[in-house]
Amino acid sequence: MLPFVPKCLITLLLFVTLATASRAQSIITNIRTDYTADRMKITYDLEKVNPEDSLFIKVESRMKGTLPVKTVTGEVGKNMTAGTNKVIYWDYKLDGIKITDHQVRVHILALNSGGIGEPGRGPASALASLVLPGVGNMLVNRKIGLRPLISVSYLGLIAYGLSQRTKGNEQFALYNLPEFQYNPEAAETHYQQANQHRRQFYYAAQGAVLILAADVIYSAVKGTQNARKRSQSQISLHYISNTPALAYQLTF
Repeated sequence: MLPFVPKCLITLLLFVTLATASRAQSIITNIRTDYTADRMKITYDLEKVNPEDSLFIKVESRMKGTLPVKTVTGEVGKNMTAGTNKVIYWDYKLDGIKITDHQVRVHILALNSGGIGEPGRGPASALASLVLPGVGNMLVNRKIGLRPLISVSYLGLIAYGLSQRTKGNEQFALYNLPEFQYNPEAAETHYQQANQHRRQFYYAAQGAVLILAADVIYSAVKGTQNARKRSQSQISLHYISNTPALAYQLTF
């Protein structure tokens, strides 16, 4: 049975993990665009939504960089619900933007209390958790929150385990002293205490390994999901002329 302190630390880790999982990011897919001479129509599917998220659009131009998007209406902002074929309108002419003869990339992102909901870092973040659990978790989520408690729990278990091993070695050294060879009762007391401290050390080591493995696996899985989100690029090429508009979604 795990000692009180390691049990508390592992319980704390599970609490942080569950809190992290409950704050899933919104999932936006199948972005399509259409244009008129003064307005852009953006259609998308919202597969999953975090009630704390506020959706907004980000438009990038190959020639001009990020464009200032101000006049936006439709299914955007807070209090969104999941569904398909949701529509956002951007009156880019009212914003003083001319979209002619250049490539435009449209993103629909989520803003919440933790910041802009762009995907965090990729699966390589798991290597950071391999060095110190909790760091990779922060990288893949782009948030700090309660995640430093993962690192504190891990380091606390290591410190507790090392202290127990030291005490166990000290008790075992006393057990081997010559003067206790003729006092078996006193020798047995030191022997039992040495075993007790060593058991505490093994429990703490197991808890630390559990935290390390859980955080590395979580960071790798979450990082892989982030990489997949980044691989989805919505590109629209449009010419305000007699040339037909071309729009496509590139997904790997």
